[in-house]
Amino acid sequence: MGKKVYELSKLKDVITACKQATIAIERVNVANDSISAISELVTPTLKQAITGDDNVNYFELNGDELRDFIEKQGNTIYNTMRVLTEMDELSALIDSKTATLSGVIDDINSTVNGINDGINSVFDGGNSDYSGDNSQGATNHD
Repeated sequence: MGKKVYELSKLKDVITACKQATIAIERVNVANDSISAISELVTPTLKQAITGDDNVNYFELNGDELRDFIEKQGNTIYNTMRVLTEMDELSALIDSKTATLSGVIDDINSTVNGINDGINSVFDGGNSDYSGDNSQGATNHD
């Protein structure tokens, strides 16, 4: 009978794993919100850089004006590159947190399966597929 109580006590592991999953989801959401905000900021700048200033006639600009114009475009491209790099880093963070979340969910499933086997063995008079400690418990994936 001690084994059955042990299986029921594993519910604490499920609760811990669920809390870890909730934290991971919150972190993924923060990274997604950051990517959306960056995208909203970058899109108008990129559109302006692509379309350029329709009122500019390159042939009417003197050397200094042309250099200033090209420098502004270069700055826009450089700043855009920096923003895209930041978005790439946020994307990598999302991938990492998603992997963490997958691991936590695997732990929850493993623990629940072990609990189910333990409970089923009680109802089946000890005849269950449960042949050992299938439940791994929660693992800190953070």
